[in-house]
Amino acid sequence: MTRKTPGGKTSGMRSRSTAARPAARPDRQGALSQQLKEARRKKRQKQVMRNRLIFGGGCVAVLLIIILLIVKLFGFISGVGKKAETSTITFDKDGKVVFEEVVDFDTEVYSKSDLKDYTNDMISSYNDANEDDSIKLNKVSVSDNKAYVKTTYKDVATYSGFTSYQTFNDTYESAIEAGYDFNTKYSMLNEGTKDSAPTLTESQSVDTDTVFAGKRVVAVNENVTVVVPGIIEYVSDANVEAISNNTIKISPADGNNDSTSLVYIVYRAE
Repeated sequence: MTRKTPGGKTSGMRSRSTAARPAARPDRQGALSQQLKEARRKKRQKQVMRNRLIFGGGCVAVLLIIILLIVKLFGFISGVGKKAETSTITFDKDGKVVFEEVVDFDTEVYSKSDLKDYTNDMISSYNDANEDDSIKLNKVSVSDNKAYVKTTYKDVATYSGFTSYQTFNDTYESAIEAGYDFNTKYSMLNEGTKDSAPTLTESQSVDTDTVFAGKRVVAVNENVTVVVPGIIEYVSDANVEAISNNTIKISPADGNNDSTSLVYIVYRAE
Protein backbone atom coordinates (compact mmCIF):
# COMPACT_ATOMS: atom_id res chain seq x y z
CA MET A 1 0.00 0.00 0.00
CA THR A 2 0.97 3.76 -0.39
CA ARG A 3 1.56 5.68 2.79
CA LYS A 4 0.09 9.23 2.98
CA THR A 5 1.95 12.18 4.47
CA PRO A 6 0.33 14.65 6.83
CA GLY A 7 -0.29 17.00 3.91
CA GLY A 8 -2.32 14.48 2.12
CA LYS A 9 0.41 13.62 -0.31
CA THR A 10 1.69 10.31 -0.87
CA SER A 11 5.30 9.47 -0.32
CA GLY A 12 5.55 7.22 -3.32
CA MET A 13 7.12 4.44 -1.24
CA ARG A 14 5.43 1.20 -0.41
CA SER A 15 5.63 0.06 3.18
CA ARG A 16 6.85 -3.43 4.05
CA SER A 17 4.63 -5.69 6.11
CA THR A 18 6.08 -6.41 9.52
CA ALA A 19 3.92 -9.57 9.97
CA ALA A 20 5.88 -12.80 10.64
CA ARG A 21 6.51 -14.90 7.57
CA PRO A 22 5.88 -18.65 7.68
CA ALA A 23 8.98 -20.78 8.54
CA ALA A 24 10.70 -22.58 5.68
CA ARG A 25 9.51 -26.15 5.18
CA PRO A 26 12.05 -28.91 5.87
CA ASP A 27 13.51 -30.78 2.92
CA ARG A 28 11.13 -33.78 2.66
CA GLN A 29 13.30 -35.49 0.08
CA GLY A 30 16.33 -35.35 2.39
CA ALA A 31 14.42 -36.86 5.34
CA LEU A 32 13.05 -39.67 3.16
CA SER A 33 16.54 -40.41 1.90
CA GLN A 34 17.80 -40.75 5.48
CA GLN A 35 14.96 -43.13 6.33
CA LEU A 36 15.72 -45.28 3.28
CA LYS A 37 19.40 -45.39 4.20
CA GLU A 38 18.55 -46.46 7.75
CA ALA A 39 16.18 -49.16 6.47
CA ARG A 40 18.86 -50.47 4.10
CA ARG A 41 21.41 -50.49 6.90
CA LYS A 42 19.13 -52.51 9.18
CA LYS A 43 18.33 -54.90 6.34
CA ARG A 44 22.03 -55.42 5.66
CA GLN A 45 22.64 -56.07 9.36
CA LYS A 46 19.89 -58.70 9.44
CA GLN A 47 21.25 -60.35 6.30
CA VAL A 48 24.79 -60.38 7.70
CA MET A 49 23.55 -61.95 10.94
CA ARG A 50 21.53 -64.55 9.02
CA ASN A 51 24.53 -65.39 6.84
CA ARG A 52 26.70 -65.73 9.93
CA LEU A 53 24.17 -68.07 11.53
CA ILE A 54 23.95 -70.16 8.35
CA PHE A 55 27.73 -70.26 8.04
CA GLY A 56 28.13 -71.19 11.71
CA GLY A 57 25.52 -73.93 11.44
CA GLY A 58 27.20 -75.26 8.31
CA CYS A 59 30.58 -75.33 10.05
CA VAL A 60 29.09 -77.25 12.98
CA ALA A 61 27.47 -79.77 10.61
CA VAL A 62 30.72 -80.27 8.69
CA LEU A 63 32.63 -80.69 11.95
CA LEU A 64 30.17 -83.34 13.16
CA ILE A 65 30.46 -85.22 9.86
CA ILE A 66 34.26 -85.12 10.07
CA ILE A 67 34.18 -86.41 13.66
CA LEU A 68 31.80 -89.23 12.65
CA LEU A 69 34.03 -90.21 9.73
CA ILE A 70 37.10 -90.20 11.97
CA VAL A 71 35.35 -92.42 14.52
CA LYS A 72 34.24 -94.86 11.82
CA LEU A 73 37.67 -94.84 10.21
CA PHE A 74 39.30 -95.51 13.57
CA GLY A 75 36.91 -98.39 14.19
CA PHE A 76 37.62 -99.79 10.73
CA ILE A 77 41.39 -99.48 11.16
CA SER A 78 41.29 -101.04 14.61
CA GLY A 79 39.27 -103.94 13.20
CA VAL A 80 41.55 -104.51 10.22
CA GLY A 81 43.92 -107.37 10.88
CA LYS A 82 42.19 -108.29 14.13
CA LYS A 83 41.99 -112.04 14.51
CA ALA A 84 40.48 -114.48 16.94
CA GLU A 85 42.64 -115.90 19.71
CA THR A 86 40.73 -119.19 19.78
CA SER A 87 38.93 -121.11 17.05
CA THR A 88 35.82 -119.10 16.23
CA ILE A 89 32.86 -119.60 13.93
CA THR A 90 30.92 -116.47 12.97
CA PHE A 91 27.49 -116.58 11.34
CA ASP A 92 26.87 -113.47 9.23
CA LYS A 93 23.51 -111.86 8.53
CA ASP A 94 23.87 -112.61 4.82
CA GLY A 95 24.13 -116.35 5.50
CA LYS A 96 27.90 -116.63 5.11
CA VAL A 97 30.02 -118.48 7.64
CA VAL A 98 33.48 -117.26 8.65
CA PHE A 99 35.72 -119.75 10.42
CA GLU A 100 38.93 -118.74 12.16
CA GLU A 101 40.89 -121.79 13.20
CA VAL A 102 43.65 -121.49 15.79
CA VAL A 103 45.67 -124.66 16.42
CA ASP A 104 49.06 -125.74 17.70
CA PHE A 105 51.63 -125.82 14.91
CA ASP A 106 55.09 -127.38 14.96
CA THR A 107 57.28 -125.02 12.96
CA GLU A 108 60.17 -127.50 13.10
CA VAL A 109 58.18 -129.97 11.03
CA TYR A 110 56.00 -127.74 8.84
CA SER A 111 56.29 -124.24 7.44
CA LYS A 112 53.73 -121.54 6.80
CA SER A 113 53.98 -122.14 3.05
CA ASP A 114 53.30 -125.86 3.60
CA LEU A 115 50.16 -125.00 5.54
CA LYS A 116 48.98 -122.48 2.96
CA ASP A 117 49.58 -124.85 0.04
CA TYR A 118 47.78 -127.68 1.82
CA THR A 119 44.78 -125.48 2.67
CA ASN A 120 44.59 -124.04 -0.85
CA ASP A 121 44.67 -127.54 -2.35
CA MET A 122 41.78 -128.69 -0.16
CA ILE A 123 39.69 -125.62 -0.97
CA SER A 124 40.42 -125.84 -4.70
CA SER A 125 39.43 -129.51 -4.77
CA TYR A 126 36.10 -128.75 -3.06
CA ASN A 127 35.34 -125.75 -5.26
CA ASP A 128 36.22 -127.67 -8.43
CA ALA A 129 33.99 -130.56 -7.41
CA ASN A 130 31.08 -128.17 -6.83
CA GLU A 131 31.94 -125.99 -9.85
CA ASP A 132 31.89 -122.74 -7.89
CA ASP A 133 33.96 -120.60 -5.53
CA SER A 134 31.89 -121.27 -2.44
CA ILE A 135 34.96 -121.31 -0.16
CA LYS A 136 37.62 -118.61 -0.01
CA LEU A 137 40.87 -118.59 1.90
CA ASN A 138 41.27 -115.21 3.59
CA LYS A 139 44.42 -115.49 5.65
CA VAL A 140 47.11 -117.86 6.88
CA SER A 141 49.63 -116.93 9.56
CA VAL A 142 51.99 -118.73 11.91
CA SER A 143 53.30 -117.28 15.17
CA ASP A 144 54.51 -118.65 18.51
CA ASN A 145 53.87 -122.24 17.41
CA LYS A 146 50.25 -121.37 16.62
CA ALA A 147 48.67 -121.53 13.19
CA TYR A 148 45.82 -119.21 12.21
CA VAL A 149 43.66 -119.95 9.17
CA LYS A 150 40.66 -117.82 8.20
CA THR A 151 38.19 -119.04 5.59
CA THR A 152 34.80 -117.81 4.38
CA TYR A 153 32.01 -120.15 3.30
CA LYS A 154 29.08 -119.23 1.09
CA ASP A 155 26.56 -120.72 3.51
CA VAL A 156 26.07 -123.21 6.33
CA ALA A 157 25.60 -126.12 3.93
CA THR A 158 29.00 -125.41 2.38
CA TYR A 159 30.64 -125.24 5.79
CA SER A 160 29.08 -128.53 6.89
CA GLY A 161 29.96 -130.19 3.59
CA PHE A 162 33.59 -129.13 3.77
CA THR A 163 34.26 -129.71 7.48
CA SER A 164 31.84 -132.63 8.07
CA TYR A 165 30.65 -130.88 11.26
CA GLN A 166 26.90 -130.79 11.84
CA THR A 167 25.95 -127.10 11.64
CA PHE A 168 22.66 -125.22 11.29
CA ASN A 169 21.48 -121.61 11.16
CA ASP A 170 17.84 -120.88 10.41
CA THR A 171 14.46 -120.51 12.11
CA TYR A 172 13.25 -122.80 14.88
CA GLU A 173 10.47 -124.05 12.61
CA SER A 174 12.99 -124.94 9.88
CA ALA A 175 15.10 -126.78 12.44
CA ILE A 176 12.10 -128.89 13.46
CA GLU A 177 11.41 -129.71 9.81
CA ALA A 178 15.07 -130.66 9.37
CA GLY A 179 14.72 -133.20 12.18
CA TYR A 180 16.48 -131.44 15.06
CA ASP A 181 15.32 -132.52 18.51
CA PHE A 182 15.08 -129.73 21.08
CA ASN A 183 14.12 -132.01 23.95
CA THR A 184 16.75 -130.87 26.44
CA LYS A 185 17.23 -128.21 29.12
CA TYR A 186 18.19 -124.63 28.38
CA SER A 187 19.91 -121.75 30.14
CA MET A 188 18.64 -118.23 29.61
CA LEU A 189 21.19 -115.53 28.85
CA ASN A 190 20.89 -112.37 30.91
CA GLU A 191 22.17 -109.60 28.67
CA GLY A 192 25.29 -107.80 29.76
CA THR A 193 25.94 -104.07 29.74
CA LYS A 194 29.03 -101.94 29.24
CA ASP A 195 29.72 -102.39 32.96
CA SER A 196 28.81 -106.06 33.36
CA ALA A 197 29.25 -109.29 31.41
CA PRO A 198 26.27 -111.44 30.40
CA THR A 199 25.41 -114.45 32.53
CA LEU A 200 23.66 -117.76 31.99
CA THR A 201 20.95 -118.97 34.36
CA GLU A 202 20.61 -122.50 35.67
CA SER A 203 19.35 -124.82 32.93
CA GLN A 204 15.70 -125.79 33.05
CA SER A 205 12.98 -127.29 30.91
CA VAL A 206 11.41 -124.97 28.34
CA ASP A 207 8.23 -125.20 26.27
CA THR A 208 10.25 -124.83 23.07
CA ASP A 209 7.28 -124.74 20.68
CA THR A 210 5.98 -121.68 22.51
CA VAL A 211 9.15 -119.93 23.67
CA PHE A 212 11.26 -120.53 20.55
CA ALA A 213 8.51 -119.86 18.00
CA GLY A 214 9.72 -117.36 15.40
CA LYS A 215 13.25 -117.32 16.82
CA ARG A 216 16.41 -118.22 14.96
CA VAL A 217 18.58 -121.17 15.95
CA VAL A 218 22.24 -122.00 15.50
CA ALA A 219 23.28 -125.62 16.05
CA VAL A 220 26.99 -126.33 16.46
CA ASN A 221 28.76 -129.62 17.14
CA GLU A 222 32.27 -128.27 17.85
CA ASN A 223 34.31 -126.97 20.76
CA VAL A 224 34.62 -123.43 19.45
CA THR A 225 33.62 -119.85 20.13
CA VAL A 226 30.35 -119.02 18.35
CA VAL A 227 29.24 -115.57 17.19
CA VAL A 228 25.63 -115.11 16.01
CA PRO A 229 24.07 -112.16 14.14
CA GLY A 230 21.76 -111.13 16.96
CA ILE A 231 21.12 -111.32 20.70
CA ILE A 232 21.37 -114.75 22.32
CA GLU A 233 18.37 -115.68 24.48
CA TYR A 234 18.79 -119.39 25.26
CA VAL A 235 21.60 -121.96 25.12
CA SER A 236 21.08 -125.70 25.47
CA ASP A 237 22.56 -127.49 28.47
CA ALA A 238 26.30 -127.83 27.80
CA ASN A 239 29.69 -126.65 29.02
CA VAL A 240 29.36 -123.10 27.68
CA GLU A 241 30.51 -119.65 28.74
CA ALA A 242 28.79 -116.37 27.85
CA ILE A 243 31.35 -114.00 26.34
CA SER A 244 29.02 -111.25 25.14
CA ASN A 245 25.38 -110.82 24.16
CA ASN A 246 26.06 -112.46 20.78
CA THR A 247 28.96 -114.76 21.64
CA ILE A 248 29.45 -117.96 23.62
CA LYS A 249 32.37 -120.32 24.03
CA ILE A 250 31.81 -124.09 23.94
CA SER A 251 34.30 -126.28 25.79
CA PRO A 252 34.49 -130.07 26.17
CA ALA A 253 32.82 -131.16 29.39
CA ASP A 254 35.41 -133.84 30.16
CA GLY A 255 38.46 -131.91 28.97
CA ASN A 256 38.81 -134.07 25.87
CA ASN A 257 38.98 -131.76 22.86
CA ASP A 258 37.88 -134.58 20.58
CA SER A 259 34.66 -134.98 22.55
CA THR A 260 31.83 -132.79 21.23
CA SER A 261 28.11 -132.40 21.75
CA LEU A 262 25.40 -130.65 19.76
CA VAL A 263 24.68 -127.21 21.22
CA TYR A 264 21.60 -125.14 20.36
CA ILE A 265 21.84 -121.36 20.48
CA VAL A 266 18.50 -119.57 20.24
CA TYR A 267 18.73 -115.89 19.33
CA ARG A 268 16.70 -112.98 18.04
CA ALA A 269 18.00 -111.45 14.86
CA GLU A 270 18.98 -107.78 14.75
